[in-house]
Amino acid sequence: MLLRRVMLHVREQDWTAIAIDFVIVVVGVFIGIQVSNWNDARLREETARDYIERLRADLAGNKDDLGQRLVYFTQVRKHAVDALAALDAPPDTLGEQFVIDIYQATHMLQREFGRDTYNEVLSVGANNAISDVVVRQRLSNFYRSIKAQIRLLDTVPPYREIIRTYYPYSVSSRLRAACGDVVETGEAGEPKIRLPEQCHPELSAEQIAETIGTINSINIRKDLVRRLNNLDAKVWALGLMLDRTELLDDHLADHFQSL
Repeated sequence: MLLRRVMLHVREQDWTAIAIDFVIVVVGVFIGIQVSNWNDARLREETARDYIERLRADLAGNKDDLGQRLVYFTQVRKHAVDALAALDAPPDTLGEQFVIDIYQATHMLQREFGRDTYNEVLSVGANNAISDVVVRQRLSNFYRSIKAQIRLLDTVPPYREIIRTYYPYSVSSRLRAACGDVVETGEAGEPKIRLPEQCHPELSAEQIAETIGTINSINIRKDLVRRLNNLDAKVWALGLMLDRTELLDDHLADHFQSL
């Protein structure tokens, strides 16, 4: 329609009409491009908002998990400290609590650090998911910086294997039943794991005496000290990861508000 009209104006040499038609075409193309750019920008913004919401949900789950593990390993560390102190006491003064402390110091809580949304961001292309360079850099630095702490949390010193090898089965089975992990399920189906504040395995005098004799015979002090140092490092790592997670979450919250 417009092309036929332009050709008619050319044949009639109506230069004013030709100029008007030209302006109409240019303005139309310009508006079309602007609308397309605006729509693309809106879609990118919506995509970024969606990913940031999901990233923050992952971080919230991670903060809850790290907090659980911090409490858990602090409990385990307390048992290790008490067990180490008891090794300096006369053997005839040791009782059921010493047997419990030695065993509880073996506990581990290994769980994967949640990064499902970040993995998806990488798979679709970080620039396609989140266009803001600073946000992408903060995400990359965060997930790189916690790799060492994640490896540390997964380490299992020899102490655990030694104790669980040498403890009499009748004793360790009672300890597992009375003093083992308490597992609950959160609203999203996530496991919530903790140790009991107190436990009563009700060991017999013979079981206690046999277990204490076994502990004294295998000279566990060096391995217990190594375990305690490992627990100190785990507690430190968890605190550091919680701080870094909180900082990233705050940055994402601020950026989300600006979108």
